[in-house]
Amino acid sequence: MSERPTFQTREERKELFKIISDIKESSATLTDISRPMFNGNRFISDTELAKRLRVSKRTLANYRANGIIGFYNLEGKILYAESDIENYLKDHYLPPLL
Repeated sequence: MSERPTFQTREERKELFKIISDIKESSATLTDISRPMFNGNRFISDTELAKRLRVSKRTLANYRANGIIGFYNLEGKILYAESDIENYLKDHYLPPLL
């Protein structure tokens, strides 16, 4: 005689849907943080850099005006090369005195 297929219990289905939900969430996060490369560089917007550095957009405007950080101005859209920002941060890192 053929055996009847076993069905998942309610708890197993719940766990399965939780795993699927976690995968979808991770996928959405990866999509949000991934940036296409242009000629080997990744670029970020004024708003995103302000969030990452936890400074205001006005502070970034001051940095640009004073020549502290380089940027690209594409018809009013301000972009920064991630590599330029990383290099600037590395160059201005002060190690602990301990």
